[in-house]
Amino acid sequence: MHRQPTRAPHVGMIIALGAILLAGVSPASARSGAPISAYRVDGDGWQMFTITNDTRERFDRRQLTLDREMSLAALRHSRAMARRGELFHTSDVDVYLDGVGWQTWGENVGYTSGDLSGLQQAFMASPPHRSNILKPDFRHAAVGAVRVDGVLWVTVFFYA
Repeated sequence: MHRQPTRAPHVGMIIALGAILLAGVSPASARSGAPISAYRVDGDGWQMFTITNDTRERFDRRQLTLDREMSLAALRHSRAMARRGELFHTSDVDVYLDGVGWQTWGENVGYTSGDLSGLQQAFMASPPHRSNILKPDFRHAAVGAVRVDGVLWVTVFFYA
């Protein structure tokens, strides 16, 4: 189910009703383009990454490392959601993960007219999103965040 973003102060945030988690799937297609080693995750994206690792630390989970190349893909996905005005999951994540030796991955998408700590609380209140955040096997994350008209759109990829 897709919902249009609401800017009413009482709404706060809405997250995707389901988080994707696939295990044991081999990527089939190639990563597009050269590595984006110069891409810098900052602002809301960096804050979401930090909040995610803080949450993992509270639950005695290993810290995630940030994948900057995939963060650019996550940013593109967040921009696409903002343009469409709805949440949706990535349909072909193996394009981004080909060549990194992954075995399992997950994705959280959400938006908020509030702050990232509130969005993280909503993710943690949703069993599939919480599972992605706390999955002990996950070692890496990519984060893309974009603000459009006061609404923050977020995509977080997890993989191991």
